[in-house]
Amino acid sequence: MNITVARVDLTQLARDLRTAGKYPDLVGAIERAAAAGSIRDDLRVAHASLDQILRLQEPDTPDGSVIVRDGDAVISGALFVQAIILYARATETKADRPKLLGEGKLTKAERATHDEAMDLRNKCIAHFGRGEALDSGPMYKEAVLFSLLLVDGRPKKQVGAFSTRTQHKVAFSARLSALLEKRLAQIAERTQDLFDRVDEALEVAGQSDEALRASLARYESISTPLQDRPRRLLTFAPSSTSAT
Repeated sequence: MNITVARVDLTQLARDLRTAGKYPDLVGAIERAAAAGSIRDDLRVAHASLDQILRLQEPDTPDGSVIVRDGDAVISGALFVQAIILYARATETKADRPKLLGEGKLTKAERATHDEAMDLRNKCIAHFGRGEALDSGPMYKEAVLFSLLLVDGRPKKQVGAFSTRTQHKVAFSARLSALLEKRLAQIAERTQDLFDRVDEALEVAGQSDEALRASLARYESISTPLQDRPRRLLTFAPSSTSAT
């Protein structure tokens, strides 16, 4: 049985070390490990969003028909938009976290799906665009129509604007869901490697700096009574495991 006796907030430690200009290797390792965790969460929620769209489309009756409820199209559209935004954020956005997933290990088909996701995000979702160049067809169609009418036998003119919006793309969603599964496997592998690097960097720094070792107590979140804890909580021996 595993018993957690304490947790040390290495993220806050990294912030303080960066401010002090100390241990850049340890700081970088911690920041990349934190990025891996949030990227993993973005990918998980993106995948779950596409799964939820499929649930909305599952048969509701014994004869296999689907009951379309008010608001289902809006919900599907919102879930689709969320999946696209989170996928793009996890794989391309580099604002406050490093990019950890490249496209080098993607197949030609997977790269095409990735590129289409980015086009949707950049040209149709984050900014207005019709998506007329998309392989799967446009997301938005609009027209201004001039009509000639007869109203009670008298001619009238009318100008109107009409538009239609695709809430989500079924075939593309299936391809993106498969790509998300691969990306989740990639980030899981990368995350374990990054956790090991944090452990190694902390080991090196802790062995050579008694002040750093002593400071770690300030970042602890105590999980057991003090008298029940080991006398030496941090042994600085590599033993990292991945948290999921």
